[in-house]
Amino acid sequence: MRYNNRVDLIILREPEDDLHDAPQPIEIKDVPCLTIPITNTQELSVYGLLSSMAYEIHIKNPIGLADRVKIDGIYYTVNKTFVNRKTTILIVSGDANG
Repeated sequence: MRYNNRVDLIILREPEDDLHDAPQPIEIKDVPCLTIPITNTQELSVYGLLSSMAYEIHIKNPIGLADRVKIDGIYYTVNKTFVNRKTTILIVSGDANG
């Protein structure tokens, strides 16, 4: 599998003070991946993504949970994460307006 694409992963770190602080985004830039648009209607309905653009993002190594992904300057929300032995697959959709 070729990992020709690059995405930025955004992980929201919980604040130390729950009453006053907002979650702090930590951005990991230029992560090598394979980006595949999800076009099959049956797959889209399984993930509940019929009304938005969705992608399958394959990352070479197991990673922690990401909250958002930036592809070509557009932020997407991570809906589902599959961590396998040697890869991580993120199902992302929509514009997170982030």
